Amino acid sequence: MATRYIMTHEVIRQEEARLLGRFEAYPVNGRKTNTGTIKMIRKEIGNMTFKFKICDAVGLCRNVIDMVEKIKQTHADVRFSTPLDSLELLTDSARLQQVLINLLINATKFTSQGSITLQLEQQTEDTALFSVTDTGTGIPKEKQKKIFNRFEKLNENAQGTGLGLSICQLIIEQLGGSIWIDPDYEEGSRFLFTHPIDKSDQGKEETR
Repeated sequence: MATRYIMTHEVIRQEEARLLGRFEAYPVNGRKTNTGTIKMIRKEIGNMTFKFKICDAVGLCRNVIDMVEKIKQTHADVRFSTPLDSLELLTDSARLQQVLINLLINATKFTSQGSITLQLEQQTEDTALFSVTDTGTGIPKEKQKKIFNRFEKLNENAQGTGLGLSICQLIIEQLGGSIWIDPDYEEGSRFLFTHPIDKSDQGKEETR
């Protein structure tokens, strides 16, 4: 499991570095603009290949928690909560795992104590709802509106390029869902995203 995590997290870092490198090489109007970055990322993600197949989201979440638990650099508990025994989704399991790991790793950076909880539920007959909730320092209200649509780091001292959440958003959009931060949660941070449940496609595999 540890090896699988390292490879997956390395994919995230390589993708950030590649996009950042292209952005640095081609500044817009002689300067590096946030709008230019997001347009470039959207184009790049739009050209990525997604391999869709049936996967059990409950099992995937458990695997992700095991990975993060082994490498976390925090005293906070990392947990998984769901009322479901299983939930089959037609998805790109590697990309879905990439998003979950990125959200959980972000949470560990800002949560030294307390808990970080990944939750999965079936919101409606055709929608799955994932959430990552922590009891950390939280995100100021004025930054919550910018974290997905700007090239921005929540903490300048934290490692990373600041592209992680933008990449997560664009991957989720490619998977057919949407992602947001809960503005009413005040005990830390809570990120949520949806993923479609298309029962008519179960049993199929496809590449997009």
